[in-house]
Amino acid sequence: MASSRFERDVAIAAPLDRVFAELSEPARFLGLQPLLTEIREIEAPPGARAFEAIERVALLGSSFAVRNRLVVELVPMPAQQLVTFATRAPLGIRLRGAFSLQDEGAATRVRESVLLRCPLVLRRLVLREAIHAQEALLANLKERLEAPLG
Repeated sequence: MASSRFERDVAIAAPLDRVFAELSEPARFLGLQPLLTEIREIEAPPGARAFEAIERVALLGSSFAVRNRLVVELVPMPAQQLVTFATRAPLGIRLRGAFSLQDEGAATRVRESVLLRCPLVLRRLVLREAIHAQEALLANLKERLEAPLG
């Protein structure tokens, strides 16, 4: 198994409580994470939220796509201003990480840190897709939460 760590952050002009609520709700990941096409909440341990998701990953450019079933567990930790996650995907692909939030007055800083573990033969492709998905998720979160209400 190969491992890679990566992280990105973004400042979002929204209150920390609103950002935390958005990242703690499984259904809200549709439209944030661009690869996800379906989400269904499932039973989770106390204090956690879990969901099954279907992601669509384009291979060979965009001429061929694979539908993967994921199982994701979120653990919102309001006192620590943190939402941790663990994702299991086919082929032994695993992601663990956290969204850490920091109040910056007029904005909330969101830092997503991720540890990716997968078979070495898949590392290059999976790492590229995971980083692109992370960048899109943070950009979409910023756009969603900074959009005028109404």
